[in-house]
Amino acid sequence: MSSFEMLKADTDIKKQLLETEVILLQVKQSRIGPGGSMFTPVSIYVTNMRVIYRKPIWAGLKSEIIVVNYQDIADIRLKRGVVHTDISLKTRFHTDQLLVRGANNNLSERANALVQQGIRQEHVGQGKHHDFDSLGSVDTISQQKVDPTLEQIDKLAKLADLKQKGVLTEEEFHRLKDKLLGNDVK
Repeated sequence: MSSFEMLKADTDIKKQLLETEVILLQVKQSRIGPGGSMFTPVSIYVTNMRVIYRKPIWAGLKSEIIVVNYQDIADIRLKRGVVHTDISLKTRFHTDQLLVRGANNNLSERANALVQQGIRQEHVGQGKHHDFDSLGSVDTISQQKVDPTLEQIDKLAKLADLKQKGVLTEEEFHRLKDKLLGNDVK
């Protein structure tokens, strides 16, 4: 995630982010069209660790922020229209559904996919510690061929992405890359 994309997050949302948390996607309610809100559009921020729901109130002077961990999401539903989509998140501990009306169709589909991945704990950095077990154990990796397979290439891309986002240091990146490729690690 580039620093430019990070700047799009509202200040109150940036304050909610954990140290290794990264915003993957922001979906905002349309200002015009069916279900839109001209002055106080609702937003959902999908991160690598959770979903943050922001609902401006009092003409945007204040906002209600609800943070939902992926394991607390019971259901996500999309109600597709021709131009816009309504996103509904049902959580285990909130009585009301978190609703974004009139969102962009493509962004809604992407949000749905990212939330589903989060529920399945497929985002890098989910949990208290980085989940590097998905990269494979040292024994498993050392038994693999030196030629990178498609699976290894995907894992290398994830590592590079983590390094770029600042989640991994240069040293951690090289150590994990060497383990993944079966190189001698000291």
